[in-house]
Amino acid sequence: MKKKLSHLFGVLALILFMCNACTQNSTTTLHVSVNGNDSNTGYSVEESLKTLQVAKLKVRELRKNGTKGNIEVIVHGGTYYMDETLVFTNEDSAPLGSYTTFKGAEGETPILSGGKKISNWKKAETYPEYLPEKAKSNVWVTELEWLSESNRFHALMLGDRFLKRARSKAIEVYSQGLKEYKHNHMDEMKYRTQFHYKLLDGDHPFRSWNNIEDIELYIQPTKKWLVNYLPLSEVNQVTKHVKLVSQATYSIAVNPGYVENAIDYLDEPGEWCVNTVTKKMYYWPENGEPNPDIMITYLDEIIRVEGVSDSSLKGDKEQPVRGLVFEGLTLAHADRQRWEPTDIGLQHDWDMWDKINGLIRFRSSEDCRISNCKFINTASDGVRLDRYAQNITIENSHFENLGGVGVLMAGYGPGKKDVNHHNTVSHNVMTKTGQIFLHSPAVFVWQSGHNEISNNHVYDLGYTGMVFSGVRRRFFHSIFNAENPFANFTVPKGVREHIPTVRWDEVSLEHGIENWDSYEPFMHTRGNKIMYNEIHDCMKLLHDGNAIYMSANGIGNEISHNVVYNHPKGGSIRTDDDSHGCTIKGNLVFGTLSPLAIRVKGLNKTVNNYLINAYFTTGFAGNTCDSSSIFKHNVTYHLSPKANFPFHQRLVMVKGKNFDNNIYYHPDEELLKEKICLQKTKTTKGQDTNSLFSDPMFTNIDAGDFSLKAKSPALKLGVESLPSDFLNKIGPSYDPFINRFNLNKEKLLLPKKFRKQRF
Repeated sequence: MKKKLSHLFGVLALILFMCNACTQNSTTTLHVSVNGNDSNTGYSVEESLKTLQVAKLKVRELRKNGTKGNIEVIVHGGTYYMDETLVFTNEDSAPLGSYTTFKGAEGETPILSGGKKISNWKKAETYPEYLPEKAKSNVWVTELEWLSESNRFHALMLGDRFLKRARSKAIEVYSQGLKEYKHNHMDEMKYRTQFHYKLLDGDHPFRSWNNIEDIELYIQPTKKWLVNYLPLSEVNQVTKHVKLVSQATYSIAVNPGYVENAIDYLDEPGEWCVNTVTKKMYYWPENGEPNPDIMITYLDEIIRVEGVSDSSLKGDKEQPVRGLVFEGLTLAHADRQRWEPTDIGLQHDWDMWDKINGLIRFRSSEDCRISNCKFINTASDGVRLDRYAQNITIENSHFENLGGVGVLMAGYGPGKKDVNHHNTVSHNVMTKTGQIFLHSPAVFVWQSGHNEISNNHVYDLGYTGMVFSGVRRRFFHSIFNAENPFANFTVPKGVREHIPTVRWDEVSLEHGIENWDSYEPFMHTRGNKIMYNEIHDCMKLLHDGNAIYMSANGIGNEISHNVVYNHPKGGSIRTDDDSHGCTIKGNLVFGTLSPLAIRVKGLNKTVNNYLINAYFTTGFAGNTCDSSSIFKHNVTYHLSPKANFPFHQRLVMVKGKNFDNNIYYHPDEELLKEKICLQKTKTTKGQDTNSLFSDPMFTNIDAGDFSLKAKSPALKLGVESLPSDFLNKIGPSYDPFINRFNLNKEKLLLPKKFRKQRF
């Protein structure tokens, strides 16, 4: 009897387990359609819901009622104009092992828009003061009752075009006392928050507008690797003095500025401006009447996934949202926010820390995924991973025409709290980021580690392709060791960039900030894998940038097996100030425009790279290259006749034994004999003593095969051959590099303007 009961209980237990497993693996489906109704059930196409907000609440209700398995919300084609951000909280988390997916219907294109169309344009009958005479009779106006100081917008779009805000001609702006600033670095702050100007064509380019905080100064302050949009707070026309709401990244000098969004400069077809005080927007149409499809970028974010955040070191109250998937959706038309005094800048203010800005933003989130989505036509960032973000995957998606960064990962500042890591950005196409903030890269990883950035196709950018950085040591000098040889690099107190992120109570620098072992534990950009990416046509507008850029990073980053080419200026791969423990390996760099391939500072390893019509160098401004850095087993292959630049330069600080076993080739034997190209290779420092000047014997360049033949002299030096199918592995799997790049020797030749360049 006991055996029968035992057997019966066992069968019942098995049945219960199988039922639970079936429940866990089952999928509940809801439908959303632009023609639906929020009073419907949502369980069929005919019973579709109308809004994503209600669909989210339905899912939340299902979870509360015990649904453990997967839930799919099928979003059908059409444009969903979002009046408010779709916010997912802990109530929306999926149970462990299950996912909640918001998914575009197969073969359809659902668009989630953060914009507002304008339907109430009127031809202006009376004209505001200071409107240029030639604009009168051409200007249309609309009233926007929702406008306020806390609810502005900064972009107007027509299709994939950003319409031009009213902008002045170039204005000479300058900081009085700049000479004194050069001798008193710590007094620089006042030159970031105010400036003087000269008269423009005999008239004042600035005045005391009634909506002065709507007006922005567009400028490159001192440096040419960034741009600023700076709202005004006060204008004095007598002293020609202007104050700003928020600080510039550097002192306002050297470069001209432009006034934007002032009615005074609405003087060309296609321009617009807005006044939040009068709640009116003015527009001079290009074709007589405003296009009905003109779109205001209204929401700052379209989707936000945000759990309970705990910024304390212990973090025991952190409750991340988990298990959300976004698939097959198109997101567009979010606004970019203006810079405020409370903002905290990431390196050179290339973005702002923990800022409400992006088409999708994860904040205190884990185990979520974005797949096959499009992020397009927006003034904002594409996807942001702020503070706590782990195991977030962004894959097979398209990023194009963004005002800011494509994907940003930004953890906590220097300290012991390291919770932004193990995320993946893979098999994406990323192009035309930084359409408003020109400096915005496709991928920006700041204080975030152990991420995989792989098989992405990045191209057509105004500045750098990918950035991996943390906080440089100079930002600690004023606190820990101001009297040191690096005092000239001390950052003044009150600077927006980096300093407010430092978790000072967790930072202990017993051996000084210049000691790497003391500094590195607080640099969380470590262990990242940057591999199999195709990056080209960056650096089209700004200066001093690169395809892949490292700065103030922790150890263990690996830049491996990427293909980089066609940058008109700057370098391809660069480890900048306070970069340490990075390996640059197996990359194929073509000097098809700028021949600068790799520039190294810090203590890093550069091995087994293939540089075609390109050269290697070490950095010389700020930090320098550590003498223990390694440059070995690399192939430098010149194709262009009479290309008189060296194979490498500025290597005197690298120890001889660490710079060796490389192979160099140039087709002009007479040039080799004259050592025009080679005069800096065999140095008195014992560098390159075992290196060879010989043909590495590629298998077939024209066929894209950079593997080495069996008799290659490079193999004897220890150079690793690239696989014969290497180029097939580069870029997204659905659009690999080799399918688009018709490779042949003629295409790899340097432009003539570089062939006789000397360095």
